[in-house]
Amino acid sequence: MNQTPSLEAPPAPRRIGRWITVIVIVALTAVLAHRGFSFYKLRLAERGAHPDYRTLSPSGLVGHGYGIVGTAMILTNLLYLVRRRFAKRIPPWMGSVKAWLNAHVFTGLVGSVLVLFHSAFQLRTPIATVTSVSLAIVVGTGLVGLYLYALVPRDGGKPLEDRLKEIEPMLPGLAQQVRAFVKETPLKQVPADASFIRTILTVPRWAFQAGKRRRGIRKAARRDKMVRVLEHNDKKLARAFYVELGDLAASEVDAHAGAALMRSWRSLHRFLAILMLTSVTVHIGVAWFYGFRWIFE
Repeated sequence: MNQTPSLEAPPAPRRIGRWITVIVIVALTAVLAHRGFSFYKLRLAERGAHPDYRTLSPSGLVGHGYGIVGTAMILTNLLYLVRRRFAKRIPPWMGSVKAWLNAHVFTGLVGSVLVLFHSAFQLRTPIATVTSVSLAIVVGTGLVGLYLYALVPRDGGKPLEDRLKEIEPMLPGLAQQVRAFVKETPLKQVPADASFIRTILTVPRWAFQAGKRRRGIRKAARRDKMVRVLEHNDKKLARAFYVELGDLAASEVDAHAGAALMRSWRSLHRFLAILMLTSVTVHIGVAWFYGFRWIFE
């Protein structure tokens, strides 16, 4: 065997944007907490006598400003939905969908921190409680969606069939066995309109199928004569080779599961976002009606 499969690991993706977001959120939280720690640590009944009460309370100049800026950032991050909806009509110079997703996450998290400090860690009215709870749920489901998005294989990866075509001239028997095994392990399908709960309950089945593909391809590779020769000459190379094939076969399951999860999750997240926007609108309307208009009085 004169040729060996290429097993060079792809370069690790950069995660600079993620770390910038984390650093900004931690730094912002630390600065705002330090600024009003002596006020926030007091009980509600004791805050009225604090010198910063008219500044840091939810109706104060700074505290109210936190809420307005935070709400503006949360509303701004909804532009990502517009960018994604009209992805084919928006020119590339306006930024990629991924860049807008990063901005969506950044503005959502930073805006939520500002809203938290706007509330001064107190929920005195039912409307404020509903608004805070809905925001917390939307942020929580958003983080879950970000995790699911990270699990979905990115475009540009090499499909299993393409890799099999590459190795078929060298290992025709193995390529045939892998195709037969994959055909015998079809993916568990869910309807396009399946609920998020139903999709979540299917995840263990997909995880089992992905593991079964990895194990089955490893066994098929070890039964192949040419792979056994390669394993005898370079055990590490042979192992990396059939691990790669197993991962490619399992990635088809991951891609299918990820797409189904993201599809059902988006519907849930969109519904919760609508509820949050409704409660925020009511909250702003009530505050404006009772004269809490910040610098707009």
